[in-house]
Amino acid sequence: MTLPLLRMGVLMKKSLPVVLALLLIFVAADLSAQSSLYKKKKFFGAIPMNGVNVFVGFLDGPDHQYLTDHLITFAELHGGSETWNDWSTSFYTRVGYQRQVSPNHFLVTNLNFSYLTTDGNGELFTQTEPIEYVTTERTLTTYLFSLDVGFLYYMIKPEVQKIAPYIGGGFSGVVPYEKLDSTFRRDDGSVVENPDESVSETSFEPGVYAQFGINYYISNKWGVALDGRFQMTQSKFRIHGGNFDINYAGLCLALGLQYYF
Repeated sequence: MTLPLLRMGVLMKKSLPVVLALLLIFVAADLSAQSSLYKKKKFFGAIPMNGVNVFVGFLDGPDHQYLTDHLITFAELHGGSETWNDWSTSFYTRVGYQRQVSPNHFLVTNLNFSYLTTDGNGELFTQTEPIEYVTTERTLTTYLFSLDVGFLYYMIKPEVQKIAPYIGGGFSGVVPYEKLDSTFRRDDGSVVENPDESVSETSFEPGVYAQFGINYYISNKWGVALDGRFQMTQSKFRIHGGNFDINYAGLCLALGLQYYF
């Protein structure tokens, strides 16, 4: 009874930022749609149809459990043990281009990058002669690149000095460069050569994403945004003759600067 309740609590905790962000979007849409009590002077022209942007934030949610569970089992089968840390919140950045095709609709393309790293350590008996009992130090690193093609729908028509909430989504081409570095050491600190335990892999994977956020137009040339992006994709990692899934689904939250021309 306790375990399901604990899992439910973790799920609610992870969902809270998304719920709060969506609530903020709807509140901002309602406030922006209301007419002002005072007549505003217009100091800016129309917002141009083209825009470029840069975002910086973090990614949370990717999971390497299938791979690291195998490495833990591998150590146990060779008379040892191994422990791994989860991926912590990771660096995320994005540059993009958008093109307005109607007052509320934009076509977008984005280039995304995330850097993920974690480590594990333990001990085991080596497979090669002479068989030795060694400590293991492993590092799993992913450089995650993706290219998006999608759309955005603004809930109100973008105007200068107004908050414009938006939602959207699209498809991604994802290229993860994954690297497992493994170092085996004797008790005296010397390294035991075992090249089969250090592996790198690059692949091309399909993905989808959903996007939401709020944009504030400082002028008809510049805007700032708070953006959320939920991505879904995964890749395969091959080691010890097996093929193990690495799940890159997760939530990206970022602050951005936009320029219109």
